[in-house]
Amino acid sequence: MATVLIVDDEPDILLFVRVNMEMQGHDVVTAPDGEAALVAVREERPDVVILDVMMPRLDGWQVLERLKADDDLLVRTIPVVMLTALGSDYDQVRGGIEGAVQYLPKPVTSDALVGAVQAALEGDPEPVQRKAAQTQALERLARIESGGGGGGAAAPRAPRPRLGGLEHLRAPVPEAPAPTRGQPAPEHELTDKQRVVLQTLRETASVSDAATLLDMSRSNIYASLRRVGRKLDIAEVSDLLRLLRSGELDSILRG
Repeated sequence: MATVLIVDDEPDILLFVRVNMEMQGHDVVTAPDGEAALVAVREERPDVVILDVMMPRLDGWQVLERLKADDDLLVRTIPVVMLTALGSDYDQVRGGIEGAVQYLPKPVTSDALVGAVQAALEGDPEPVQRKAAQTQALERLARIESGGGGGGAAAPRAPRPRLGGLEHLRAPVPEAPAPTRGQPAPEHELTDKQRVVLQTLRETASVSDAATLLDMSRSNIYASLRRVGRKLDIAEVSDLLRLLRSGELDSILRG
């Protein structure tokens, strides 16, 4: 079976999760905080991490960010299941955006826990699961901010999630044999974060509106557009925005 790393500073939760994982035949490693978790990842090479958010020293968000930015491919592609008392819409959206493949609010049932871990272990490769979770989270964020709701507990004062986790997942290389103007060469393929910026600009009325939605500054939006323009051989940001809003870059947004 698999090796499962459980990261939580609550002994009762550790025991609950451990018992359930061992009943499924998994080997279990535990860590009481984020720093210990990062050490255990290096030493034990777990197949999946069950990660709490609110912990001393390093919290779960910091651990998740470091795992998904790691230089070692085997580390950054370990599936992460978030298990936390933070159950607001924004917290769940943030989990998906920043790289978790599953997000389970406490209290959690044994069936839900076992099912989430099984899906993480037996589903698609971690990068595919992560991209799917990010896409679902971004769609849910759009619904929340348009007033459509997210289907979970409301938290109007919760901070908006940032999109940093998208920087670490590259989109698949296109199969086109030869790039043309407006199409990125394979070595210059757009990142998922750049696609999100373009898609948001495509669907909003102004750069300012997109910056607000993405929780980015206007200068960062324009910097991202300049990088995209270099990849697509489009010299002017104004030309890039015109092509984007006319629909001429839709094939690139679809990947």
